[in-house]
Amino acid sequence: MTTFRSVIGATILSFATTMANAQVVGIATNPQGSLYYSVGTAVAGVVQQKGGLTARVQPMSGSSAYAPLLNRGEIEFGLMNAMDVVNAYTGVANFKDRKNPDLRLLGVMFALPIGIAVPNDSPVKSIKDLKGLRMPSQFTAQSTIVAVQDAVLATGGLSIADMKPFPVANYVKGMQSLGEGKVDAALFGLGTGASQEVNVALASRGGLRFVPLTTTPEALAAMRKVFSSAYFKVFDPAPGLAGIIGPTAEMVYSAFLVTSTHTSEDVVYKATKAIHGNKPTLEAASPSMKSFDPNTMNEASVVPVHPGSERFYKEAGEWPPKKR
Repeated sequence: MTTFRSVIGATILSFATTMANAQVVGIATNPQGSLYYSVGTAVAGVVQQKGGLTARVQPMSGSSAYAPLLNRGEIEFGLMNAMDVVNAYTGVANFKDRKNPDLRLLGVMFALPIGIAVPNDSPVKSIKDLKGLRMPSQFTAQSTIVAVQDAVLATGGLSIADMKPFPVANYVKGMQSLGEGKVDAALFGLGTGASQEVNVALASRGGLRFVPLTTTPEALAAMRKVFSSAYFKVFDPAPGLAGIIGPTAEMVYSAFLVTSTHTSEDVVYKATKAIHGNKPTLEAASPSMKSFDPNTMNEASVVPVHPGSERFYKEAGEWPPKKR
């Protein structure tokens, strides 16, 4: 009996010690229903199941809100797009005079497809047709989306100055405002939970429909003048892609998992290795991770790669970072 109790006691003590020593990491994302939240949830699952870390998704109003938290080490990871993380690191544009020099890259998680959508019965057929209509604007908690939306509009020779602005906090609120009839068109991430919800909300109008982009060299140059690393991709109708009713060209750019100098090399190494080696699990958890390519995770940027990720990429023969 004494031996049995001793074994049980030792087992409980060992479990308690393991739990006490477990590394808990947070992953900051945009609000629930957003593309980032879906991907953040998938990443958290893989990091926890395959990396031996306890990961928790922490949805916030937008990357403008959580970039400073990342920089100070108050949260370990966060999802940021290619433009946003450079602006935050260098302190320009939407992060003017607010440098975040301690930000570091883990790697590219997915190619972020985005476009402007309208109710299916709308007469709008091209970006040029949007001129003068009501559209979400300002994006006070997610200011980089201003540039993203302007980059899409630029393919048709427009900017938000040509529209009737409807101020919102973030682009999820902008998407929802289309479903509520408060705007005539809105910026949507393809495959997001919010796009599915708005598609249902607009059922009486035929659902959602993405406006195709013109892919001429002139349109590409105009888009890249606003968002230098963006590119075009044609999407075909597929389950989960509400609003894509035929082959449709939209804007695409990379979204990074970002960390900081305050997160240990060992933690970042484990997270990088777990993510790199488990595409099927990530894809099963979030359809958006279908575009995840382990071989292009290490994308070159102004922002340095974290030493933990660098260690893994060197082991995997994927160093130095590659330019798109």
